[in-house]
Amino acid sequence: MSTSNRGGTATQEPSREAMFDLLGNSRRRRVLRHLLDDRQITLTDLSARIAAWENDTPLSDLTSRQRKQVYSSLYQTHIPRLSEHGLVEYDAEDRLVTLTGDPERIRRFLEVEAPERGRFSHKWSRYFFFTAVVGSAVIAGNWLGTAPATHVTTENLYGLLTVAFMMLSVSFVMAVEGQKLLRLGN
Repeated sequence: MSTSNRGGTATQEPSREAMFDLLGNSRRRRVLRHLLDDRQITLTDLSARIAAWENDTPLSDLTSRQRKQVYSSLYQTHIPRLSEHGLVEYDAEDRLVTLTGDPERIRRFLEVEAPERGRFSHKWSRYFFFTAVVGSAVIAGNWLGTAPATHVTTENLYGLLTVAFMMLSVSFVMAVEGQKLLRLGN
């Protein structure tokens, strides 16, 4: 754990390994994301927002059971875990959850944990699909003996397709995760 000084009081920040362990749970990630936007929130409101997200429904359509399940989980498990690592503080009297960890550090870990949705997914899925379709057509052409696939041996054809998929995969990882992986090392 590293120590930081906020407002005259020293707080312990979780180690890198502890952060990844804490962020291994989607509810804890969601709690921290909400607290980055709204630094203090009641546990009731927080649990309702997370329940709405998990059930893909508006707050107004949540059932009492859906709210209670998330509330119990946050109250009994997730808020205490985040609190013992100095990321949040829970005021039982007012039922308020407050972000106490370093917001920028938390944001960096959340970015590594959850890449931006939709930024590359459709574009890259088309690249992979196109490569698979072209590769399948060339293999079918080779099996049927049609030109130009007949000029390439089956082994060479499979080798070329393997190399194409490997290059595409490496390009995908670097495009989607490259900058985040570099920032993680700092």
